[in-house]
Amino acid sequence: MRFQVPQFTDIEDKIVGPFTLKQFLIYVVACMLLVPVYIYTDLSLFITIALPVLGVAAAFAHVKIYGKSLSQVVFAGIFYLSKGQLYIWRRQKNQPFKIVDSEWNANMSEKVNTSLTRPSSSLNVIAQSLETTGNISKEDIPDPLMVQ
Repeated sequence: MRFQVPQFTDIEDKIVGPFTLKQFLIYVVACMLLVPVYIYTDLSLFITIALPVLGVAAAFAHVKIYGKSLSQVVFAGIFYLSKGQLYIWRRQKNQPFKIVDSEWNANMSEKVNTSLTRPSSSLNVIAQSLETTGNISKEDIPDPLMVQ
């Protein structure tokens, strides 16, 4: 049994002459904006206002950027600029963090050595002690990672 496969589904139908319905409506809205300008101003001011308005309408009707219409790109840009940004700091993997404190290193090596000598110690206990104990200092020391 043969089935017909739809083709050219990404091409919009031409409704009014060479324009799609969306393009035609963009031009209609532009012309509706220009009607009061034509009625209430002289010809030179009308032409000065009409050229940029029709240019913007033509850009919105025909310009596509990476397969998306200009209106989609503009709305995506406005949405991107209006929402909050999340900045995440990630440490460089080739520069490990080192604690420069002889007292803390001596205490940690002593704790690890005493826990290794106990026969009931396991790898989980050692890992937990390494994760939960730390170097707590009450004095203000400069950050070793900050470049001065």
